[in-house]
Amino acid sequence: MTHDASSMIHDAEWTRLQRAIRRYSWAQIAFLTTLVGIIHALPIMGNSWSSCLVRETGATSWSCVVFFHLYEVPLAALFIYHIIVGLRPITRARLPYYCFLTLFQLAMLFVFLTFESRPLLELLQRQGPTWEIVLLFGGCTGMMVNSLLGFHTVFRRILPVYLAAPE
Repeated sequence: MTHDASSMIHDAEWTRLQRAIRRYSWAQIAFLTTLVGIIHALPIMGNSWSSCLVRETGATSWSCVVFFHLYEVPLAALFIYHIIVGLRPITRARLPYYCFLTLFQLAMLFVFLTFESRPLLELLQRQGPTWEIVLLFGGCTGMMVNSLLGFHTVFRRILPVYLAAPE
C-alpha cells in the first residue's frame, strides 16, 4: 500500500506550512498591487512612459501600449490565480499542485523580469527620465524579491516537509 507523502506531514508542521504559503500569497498581493498601481497611476497623472513614445512626435504609441498589455496581463492573471490558490485552504492532496504552480509562476516571473529589464537598460543607456528609471528599477527589484520569497517557500518550506522521510 502506497501513501502520499503529504499525508505523512505532522499536523503542527502542516499548520506552519499553510501559514508560510498564506504569507507568501499576501506578499504577492502587496507586490502586485503596488506595481500595477504605480505603473498605471503615473500615466493617468500625465507622465508618459518613454518606452511607448513615438520619437518624432512625442505622442503615445498605442500599439506599444497594447503590446505591453498583451504580454503582461496574462502573466498578471497567472500571478492572481497563484495568489488565490495560496490563500484558499490547501489540502494535503493539493500540495503537489501548489508546489508545481509556484515553480511555474517563478519561471514566468523570471521571463517577466527579463522582459522588463530591457526597457530599464535602454533608459539607462539614453539617460531617460529619472522617475521612470526609479520605477522600473523598483519593479525589477520587487520581482527579484518576489522570486526569492517564492524559492524560499518552495525549496525551504514545502519541499523539505513534503519530501521528508516518514518517521
